[in-house]
Amino acid sequence: MTHVLQRMASSRLWHHGPALVLAAGLALLLGSGPDDGELTRTIVAVAVLQAGLVLTWSAALGFRGYVGSLLIGAGAAAAADVAALDVGDQFGSTGDDRLGPLAAVLALALILAFVHQLTRRSPRVVLTESMAGVTLLSALVVAPSAYLVLAQLSEGPALLRTCVASLGAALVVGHLVDLLVPVPRIVEGVPRGLLGFVLGTGAGMYAAVRTEGTDGLVEQLGSLILGGVLGGLACLLAIGASYAAVERRGSSAAKAVVQAALPFAAAAPVAYFVAVLVAG
Repeated sequence: MTHVLQRMASSRLWHHGPALVLAAGLALLLGSGPDDGELTRTIVAVAVLQAGLVLTWSAALGFRGYVGSLLIGAGAAAAADVAALDVGDQFGSTGDDRLGPLAAVLALALILAFVHQLTRRSPRVVLTESMAGVTLLSALVVAPSAYLVLAQLSEGPALLRTCVASLGAALVVGHLVDLLVPVPRIVEGVPRGLLGFVLGTGAGMYAAVRTEGTDGLVEQLGSLILGGVLGGLACLLAIGASYAAVERRGSSAAKAVVQAALPFAAAAPVAYFVAVLVAG
C-alpha cells in the first residue's frame, strides 16, 4: 500500500511540478512589461509563449506533420504579432483597438492547416486528429497577440499586469493544490481535483485585487470580477491540458510546456475583453 501511494505521489510530482515552475516563469515574463510605452519586453514575452507552443505541440500530443505545423504555427504567430502592433499604430491608445486583424490572420492559418494535412503523402495516418491539432495550434499561437493589443491601450500596461497576475496565480495555486491533495477527483486517472479549481480561482481573484491596488469599492469589485473570470478560466484550461497530457503519448518535457503555456495563450482574448470592460 505504501509503495502504491509513493508511486501516485511521484506521478503527480512529474505531472504538476515542471508545469508549475514553467507557469510561474511565464507569468513573471509576461508581467514584466510594458513600461512607459516600451513594448519590447512584452513582444519578447509573447514570442516566447508562442514559440513554446509551436516547438512542443506536435511532440507533446503526438500529431503527424511536425514540419508543416511548425511552419504554419511560426508564420501565424509572426503575422499575428505584426498585425497586433499595426493595430496600435492605426488606432492609437484608445479603447477603439480591435482584434479584427487577428481574426483575419487566424482565418488564413486555418486554411493553410487544412491544405497542409490534405496534401500529406499517403498513407495519411490519423488525418482527422492531426488536422484538429494543427487547427487548434493555429488558434493558440494567434491568441496571445491580444496581449500586445491590450498593452497599447491608455491603461493597458496596468491592465495587462493585472490579467497576467490573475492567470499566473490561479495556475500556480491550482497545480500546487492538485500536487498535494487532488480531491475530490474530477475524473479518475487525471490528477486534478475540485479543491484545486476553487482555490486556484480564489487565488486569481486575490492576485487581481492586490495587483490593481485600488481603494475604491467599485474598482475593487471590478478587479474581483476580472480575477474571478480569468482565474476560473485558467483553472479550466489547465484541467483540460492535464486531460491531454495524461491521455496522449508524447514527450513529458513537451507536455509540461503545453500545460503551462496553453492557459496563458487561450485566455488572452478573454483577458483583453474583460479588461476593457472593467476599465470602462
